[in-house]
Amino acid sequence: MRGSADVIVVGARCAGSPLAALLARQGVDVVVEQATFPRDTLSTHLFEADALAFLDRLGVSDRLRQTGAPFMRRVANRTEDVHWTVEWPQIAGDIGGIASVRRHVLDPILAEAAEDAGAEVRMATKVIGLLEDAGRVVGVRVAGESGEGDLRARLVVGADGRNSTVARLSGARKYNVTPNERADYWAYFEGADMGPEPTFVFHRWEDRMVVANPTDSGLYQVQVLPELREVDGFRRDLEARFTDHAMSCEPVAAALEGAGRVGKFLGMVRWQGFFRDASGPGWVLAGDAGHFKDPAPGRGIGDAFLQADALAPAIVEGLGRSDPGLDRAMTRWGRWRNREFADYYWFGCDMGAAGPLPAVLPEIVRGLDARGKADRVLEVTSHRTVPSAILMPRLPGAVARLLARRRGKRISILRELGTLMTRDLRRRWLNRRPAYVEASTGATDVGPTEVEESAVPAPAR
Repeated sequence: MRGSADVIVVGARCAGSPLAALLARQGVDVVVEQATFPRDTLSTHLFEADALAFLDRLGVSDRLRQTGAPFMRRVANRTEDVHWTVEWPQIAGDIGGIASVRRHVLDPILAEAAEDAGAEVRMATKVIGLLEDAGRVVGVRVAGESGEGDLRARLVVGADGRNSTVARLSGARKYNVTPNERADYWAYFEGADMGPEPTFVFHRWEDRMVVANPTDSGLYQVQVLPELREVDGFRRDLEARFTDHAMSCEPVAAALEGAGRVGKFLGMVRWQGFFRDASGPGWVLAGDAGHFKDPAPGRGIGDAFLQADALAPAIVEGLGRSDPGLDRAMTRWGRWRNREFADYYWFGCDMGAAGPLPAVLPEIVRGLDARGKADRVLEVTSHRTVPSAILMPRLPGAVARLLARRRGKRISILRELGTLMTRDLRRRWLNRRPAYVEASTGATDVGPTEVEESAVPAPAR
């Protein structure tokens, strides 16, 4: 197995395949993927309005519709004691608000789009080493059904997930690492009552978080995100604990009346949020390989698409330059990535934190809802407004209302505000001066990425 290409993209899922499709339209190829599709991966597989618009531009929206997954626009939210139902805001080019397609259905669609665009996609091909010349990556060593061989290229893109082989072999360092404070379990149900209009449900109150929505093939997906202190109980009796959490959410309880679970429980119990060095001589990281955030906001797929959309023209520009010029183009893209996703990264940490939300956050939502503007929050979820642009201008008014309404809790409210402001200052500092963790050549990120390692079989029916 020998060959060469302008670019080798390692990984054919949500970052790699769209990137390869965009590059192939400019005459750039090859993609290698260690799995053979269809194959499932641990993912909550939600993607929002910006991602749907990207997929439409990629030319796969008709195939997505054929999966039976609705492009939802109605959202039923709960933020502590604030219940609010809105339509997902749309802009020119949008074809829906949010959708959910299981990864063993979605990923082959993306890989086929790359092939249709002219990329050479090599499945069941595992990267086992990087080729180097004078300190520069010049290709990959791969193993496949026909044996081992070398593939050479001017640029190697690691789009191979949070346990990225390319990141490990290149020595990319992690920074601003954050541990998870909740687990995430999900399951699928048939026969659910989805109501007259497909609706995305997101409820976050006290110590609980429940997310639910229609997905492909007529199924209904339910996620529960318990705090880590509850994980032992979930392990002892997953069925009972999952059901208790799910049924404590009123719209989910109504949808599941008379429904039956199909397939396995799936779950993620351990992960880290992080950034990694974006690039180095002859290599660059895309998608979860370079940046992974808490899954609570459901932005992994959409952010992979955003990165691919920005990285493709940067690569094309860089290929027209010398090798140092190509590396500089990747460095500039990496600086864009860091600026673009920093605010959203910390927002994800807050959404996935244990315990109730700070009192000021539901108060901000309450104020927006009273003015008919609660849908502004969904502009954050679609990566069209940074979280701070929604929260910070409304913070003083929300605090004032809380102080007036909760006179007996003024000290605790002010103490909480002080904690939030201190945390914000520290995060701004870390955005400018990251806290690095040295790469380890013998370890991967905590937590599995394949379904089989954490799936729990359904009981016999």
